[in-house]
Amino acid sequence: MQQIQKIPVCISLFIVFFLTSASYAQLGHQPANVVINGTSTTVYKGSFALLIGMTNYENGLPSLMGVSMDMANIKQALETQGFKVILKLDIDLAGMEEAFSSFISTYGQDYDNRLLFYFAGHGYTLKTGLGEKLGYIIPVDAPNPTKDQVGFQNKAMEMAQIETYSKRIRSKHALFIFDACFSGSLFATSFALPYPISQKTIQPVRQFITSGTSEEQVPDKSIFCQQFLAAIEGEADNDGDGYVTGTELGSFLQKSVTNYSRESQHPQYGKIRNPNLDKGEFIFVIPSSGKEYTTIVEKKKEPTPKLPPATPVVTPIKKVVPDYGELNILSEYSGDLFIDGVLYQTVIELTQTQLFNIPVGKHQLVFKGIRTYETEIEILKDKSSSLIIKRW
Repeated sequence: MQQIQKIPVCISLFIVFFLTSASYAQLGHQPANVVINGTSTTVYKGSFALLIGMTNYENGLPSLMGVSMDMANIKQALETQGFKVILKLDIDLAGMEEAFSSFISTYGQDYDNRLLFYFAGHGYTLKTGLGEKLGYIIPVDAPNPTKDQVGFQNKAMEMAQIETYSKRIRSKHALFIFDACFSGSLFATSFALPYPISQKTIQPVRQFITSGTSEEQVPDKSIFCQQFLAAIEGEADNDGDGYVTGTELGSFLQKSVTNYSRESQHPQYGKIRNPNLDKGEFIFVIPSSGKEYTTIVEKKKEPTPKLPPATPVVTPIKKVVPDYGELNILSEYSGDLFIDGVLYQTVIELTQTQLFNIPVGKHQLVFKGIRTYETEIEILKDKSSSLIIKRW
């Protein structure tokens, strides 16, 4: 009997949001420039992301702690890089189909756009009578496949449908990330080494990354999500050119998550099995303003034309590693927990809820149920704090 694969919980440091309201209006429509063969080139005219997260499963599948916060963290991280983000939480199969179709119709028709899809929820692999493996991502209302396989297949989304969606996209670059574990033949697993940014990079591509294989169960305390956020901020920039490609991202996640999970979790990555959509590379431009990552500095050219042309010099900047603590909550009534204005978790009455990786410092906590409870909490480094919320 196969186990349902649990999606990891990821609670990171993206609580404070730095964009102004004027910046929000431009999200998604800011050109992304990349240096190709020494020339600055506008690779993307628009950047758009669809995030789908499942938290409160309804028909026999366990709820997933922290997915709503995962989505909030990823949303903020992508918005700081100029993406317009569409966020969907706890939707059924019809809602997922509408979300994919509407997103692609609205943002996926311009060739010079880049599209990112991120799903966090349960994943599952069914074995057919012929021995074929079918991978699924699971909406909020799908039944447990070990108890109702027919009902599950009617309400879950097969990965073959994702392939169909990927081919509807006219934009040259699309990246699909699944914070779920399943098996299938949608993409060719890759172990390719990243190569420098070139004209070949901007050819069409459909790239895929999963957080694990069908035989693995991903832990509640996320490693994959934490590493994804670190990667697109610059950790995955292996060659120091200021960009993270889809292959660099996949390679980084495969190595780092496998290492930090003590080899219990093995992310997979690759490109679609289609000769027209497997040549290019999805590109993240690493944020530079105010960021604590390696930057590229050009030497000034000497006035004498006989001197060789200047070459880039990599100037390392010391990174700041954030500190975290934990919080245990016991409430006498059910409700939604907000920390610093961001929905953090749905808490069930008289059930102890443990929250990991909360940034050290003071935070504003609001709990909304039969009544609204507000307080200020202080998180200490590597310490576990406790809070009891009374009914009256």
